[in-house]
Amino acid sequence: MDNKNKISNGVNIYITNKFVKNIRYLPVLFPILGPLKDEKRLFADLGDRAFKKPVFNLVADIDEADFVLFPHDFYYFMIGMISKEYLDEHVLFSQKHKKKLLIFDLSDLTDREINVPNSIVFRVAGYMYRQKENEITMPYFVEDLSKYQEITWRKKGEKPVIGFCGWAALKNKKQKIKFWLKTFLMSVRIFLSPDRNLEAHRQGIYFRMKAIKILEKCNNIFRNFIIRKSYSSHKTTIELPVEEARKQYIENISNSDFTLCTKGDSNSSYRFFEILSLGKIPLVVNTDCTFPLKNVLDYSKFSVFIDYRNLDNICEVIKDFYSEISDEDFIQMQKTARTVFEKYLNANAFLSYILPILAEKERKNFR
Repeated sequence: MDNKNKISNGVNIYITNKFVKNIRYLPVLFPILGPLKDEKRLFADLGDRAFKKPVFNLVADIDEADFVLFPHDFYYFMIGMISKEYLDEHVLFSQKHKKKLLIFDLSDLTDREINVPNSIVFRVAGYMYRQKENEITMPYFVEDLSKYQEITWRKKGEKPVIGFCGWAALKNKKQKIKFWLKTFLMSVRIFLSPDRNLEAHRQGIYFRMKAIKILEKCNNIFRNFIIRKSYSSHKTTIELPVEEARKQYIENISNSDFTLCTKGDSNSSYRFFEILSLGKIPLVVNTDCTFPLKNVLDYSKFSVFIDYRNLDNICEVIKDFYSEISDEDFIQMQKTARTVFEKYLNANAFLSYILPILAEKERKNFR
């Protein structure tokens, strides 16, 4: 990177320039090496390409570097598209030069452990009970949805409006059989296992469907539900025009006081960060999720949580929360949601915040 383009936080990253053919490099490299496109991933790909500001300096001299970067999503290693030899080469190189190896796992493979020596691992999802010391939870790469919809602050009404737009129904007999078979097998595992955390590992759609079924019976809320029978963020599964799907999704969040948020295939949610970007309040079914900067941010200031083990009481939780909060505090929660998204919980802001802290820590270790 030219001196004139260097970023002010002074974090220096080295890459070997040895990329795996036909596998795209990480979105954190897009602002420096140029954005890449994956048309199949639709809105997730828009989030990747929205990462436009560099958060580190790419240096040619390893001695100037704070870290070595593994340049591809670790997902590709976990599914066998990147060889162990390629990973080992990066580990040995980082160890030789006494630099930590930065790894990014942006995948849905939350249940997979990552055990790489000399590494700092950024993951978009995880379970609190088994998070490793070298793992850091980061936000998904998402678009700032305020570019599509003006942010307005909702005032309290007669009842809270609970919104949801997305996949929360099964479309045919084959899909139903597959879902219920997985649900049954997981129930058997839970019954036979002494591990009480297994319940949190159920499919995201299980919690989504359960929460919506309960909310449908609540008499103390207004429902703003658009229930779809397929996943709308992938080209192979979306069942309506892309623009219409996105418009419905954004308007649903904007026109709701709280938007239901559950895990997806990973133990996290794109939706959570997109809700914040619109200055709205997520209603989170918490399946032992990890959250970015949980020791820095008070998530109760801009989110409402219901533990997955207490999901049957979601109506009472909403009723009590909404009746007790003042008009001023309700609006302030929305403003705080937008503020934390801008300052901390979009990928660019998060990495701009955390990388200098990590770099300074590493420099102190070698003084």
